[in-house]
Amino acid sequence: MYKKLSKLISLLMAAVMLLPTVSCRNKKSADIFSEIKLSESEHSWSNKNEKYSDLLETYGSKKCSGVMAVATDNDIVYLYCEDATEKDDKTPVSQDTVFDIASVSKTFTAVCILQLQEKGKLSIDDTLDKYFPEYEAGKSITIYNLLHMNTGIPDYINNPDPFWNISGAEAADKQLSDIFQDRTTDEQFLEALYNAPLLFEPGTHFSYSNTDYRLLAFIIEQVTGMKYCDYIKKNIFEKCGMKKTTSMAKDDMTYVPVNFEEQAAYGFTDENGYPVCPKNSRGDGGIHSCLSDMLSFDRALFSGKLLNKQSMEILLKDDDGYCCGLNRDKNGYSHDGSSMTCSTQNKIIESDEHGYVYVIILKRKGETGHDNSNIISEPLKDTGYTKGTVTKGVYVNEYADIKMSIPEGYIFEDIDLVPFMSGFEEEGKRIESAKKCDSLFYDGNGSGCAIEIDFLNTELGVPDDSDYTEEEYLNDYIDLMTRAGESDEEGWSIISRDIKKATLGEKEYDRAKVIIDYHGNTEFNYYARKIDDELMCIIMMSVRDGENASDFEKLFE
Repeated sequence: MYKKLSKLISLLMAAVMLLPTVSCRNKKSADIFSEIKLSESEHSWSNKNEKYSDLLETYGSKKCSGVMAVATDNDIVYLYCEDATEKDDKTPVSQDTVFDIASVSKTFTAVCILQLQEKGKLSIDDTLDKYFPEYEAGKSITIYNLLHMNTGIPDYINNPDPFWNISGAEAADKQLSDIFQDRTTDEQFLEALYNAPLLFEPGTHFSYSNTDYRLLAFIIEQVTGMKYCDYIKKNIFEKCGMKKTTSMAKDDMTYVPVNFEEQAAYGFTDENGYPVCPKNSRGDGGIHSCLSDMLSFDRALFSGKLLNKQSMEILLKDDDGYCCGLNRDKNGYSHDGSSMTCSTQNKIIESDEHGYVYVIILKRKGETGHDNSNIISEPLKDTGYTKGTVTKGVYVNEYADIKMSIPEGYIFEDIDLVPFMSGFEEEGKRIESAKKCDSLFYDGNGSGCAIEIDFLNTELGVPDDSDYTEEEYLNDYIDLMTRAGESDEEGWSIISRDIKKATLGEKEYDRAKVIIDYHGNTEFNYYARKIDDELMCIIMMSVRDGENASDFEKLFE
């Protein structure tokens, strides 16, 4: 399960019956939502004011397996609530349905830290040895580094091997189960921290790490003498009027998880699919909230109710790809959260016309909304494919004549993947369903870089008897990526594509270089080579943090 979890983490998103339209200006979020009446037949509402036509053109037909709102500081622009009930099997899903917002909790933690700096309780320039005297490496790590995730400390969840000093998937599964079942104490966490190697010199590199924000929660508790949940309730939830929001709580979520059986079997959720680690998920996650409360928080934060102007400037400062609990986007800020059975997207758009625009989505995972009836369970059956192996840091697939050295700091994952875009069919082509992941390599530094090696059954990938060329595959795949981006709530997009020849290990491939805009630009390189009449090898490399595709190409012999 750790392997599948890693893939999800690394790879790398009524006609409405309404009272006559009225101005929602200067009302609390809950009051605004209360005036919106959804019917039993349709479950979305749009503001009829002409000034919001541009926003409705972008968001006015969006749906999800949960709830979604688009709002400004004065109005609700769009609301969608799925046709479902809460866990009591009676209450309709609404803006008050409570979800686990997971990593979106980090924004709240960052705000708490900056509030304490305003009060003179701490300084973001403090080094960690002030709060954790036994942490030798803490002498060179500051609270500022924690906020911007450039500490070099391994992620205790996403990269458990170096943090917990363990090795292998079985050990990782057990450790993650202990975390998610609240069987890991703060003392054990800190003991592991003190012995964990830094992945890089603090301040030199961004690497997403849940560890950093859990340590911020520990610091909040030290300087206030309060539990994290009590401090955040008093200083954020109550100030924002967030009546349904909790931290470090259990049994208060009201959404209904689906398709969680495997997670429950591994002990990553309870028997009903809900998280059960209120103590271990604090600082980096663990806040449970609803749409109306999330909007109240966003509005309060960006109106200056929670932080002064100087603190807001610190909160929103982008340092090598990450602000403080927020990502800098091309037109604003955002953060995503993902638990085992639900996910959250919180996006703040800076608009000349509308001021701040808030796009908030809370949804259940496990329901794609796509027709997956064409997924092929054994795509490489009856081909000549043989599985590759990894020995002493070298990947070899003899049938495909591929040999590749695994880069230093990378983790080999021997997994089978469900095609993540299998629902996007185009002209009968099932190219994602006709593929199988042979090997996957993750960056041990957690920067998001990855190498994935797939094989495509070309006979299944096209509906006719034509010869499916490498260039045709690459163009088809990029078209599917484009459609996936357009359908994603965050609207990630492809900036450019360029297909040329390239050489890997003395073999010629067609290479597509694709630049994707998603929380900053990421370069993907896709290499395609026909192995025989039925089989095509597909190699994907993501490139971030100043690395070059040519550096990866040299790894092939």
